[in-house]
Amino acid sequence: MREKVFDIQRRVVAHKTVESWETIPHAGLVLDLDVTEVIAFTEQLRSMPSFKGIRVTMNSVMLKIIAESIKESPDMNAELCYSKRSNTGKMRYRDGIDIAVPMLTSENRMITPIVRDVGNLPLHQVCIAMEQLKQRAHNTKIDLLLLEAGLRDTWERLGRGQILAVLKRLWANFVAPNRLALPPREERRRYSRIPATERLTSDDLLNATTLVSNVGSIMPHANFHGVFLEIIPPQLTAMVLAGVQKRPVVIKNTAGEDTIAIRDIMPLTFYLDHRALDFEHIMGFLKRLRHLSDHPSELLDGQTIRA
Repeated sequence: MREKVFDIQRRVVAHKTVESWETIPHAGLVLDLDVTEVIAFTEQLRSMPSFKGIRVTMNSVMLKIIAESIKESPDMNAELCYSKRSNTGKMRYRDGIDIAVPMLTSENRMITPIVRDVGNLPLHQVCIAMEQLKQRAHNTKIDLLLLEAGLRDTWERLGRGQILAVLKRLWANFVAPNRLALPPREERRRYSRIPATERLTSDDLLNATTLVSNVGSIMPHANFHGVFLEIIPPQLTAMVLAGVQKRPVVIKNTAGEDTIAIRDIMPLTFYLDHRALDFEHIMGFLKRLRHLSDHPSELLDGQTIRA
């Protein structure tokens, strides 16, 4: 029987996902979102002179739609401070809407950096920000990034007086039989000399508003709904965009009559932290999400767009 000890990425993922399911009561729904107009709008943007030289993807357009929709449900853009012992809690509201987006690195490994302030960025800047983040992710070594983030977290825990927890972590990761295999020191030195503007840093992984996993962009022809998803604190929500599927849908024609049409449907799985949010807190988000999916050109209203 062959064994494989968890590397630093699997240790981080295991820790964060177990923490999520142990501490957060998840509630969820699946929305069959009609994105027929979003697809047409995305194609239109690619041919517009004002978007010349900008890579426009449906993923970027959907991120902007989601950010604009979150504005209608401000409780989604918050962090929860909760004490299980006293059964008390409070919400800490955020200024910007920051969205974590899973990406593949050059090592063909997944990392989840954050696109910052999506709610205030015009659409063309969201497209640019996505491409810049992808390039930085491509230049990133995941083991070294997570080692940097782990050391930062260790120092912060020491500052909070969590000495015993830090000692246990140091023993498990650097002394115990299943300790981490660290990259060579020279490799770490070379990597540290890469400017932070050209690679991801621990700041790119912290304090997102929500996570949007576009699994459909990786497996566009697979017909499925995303049903398993973790909310990673301090986020209160997480969502999965599945691949677009063509389906017959009943719609009203211009005469107000029901007709059957072939539409592009994107299953969107949505989870919320039930300690902080009920369905009433996301109704504004869901209504705006459906409206902007039907009228995506409203994303350009009032914007000065230049290539």
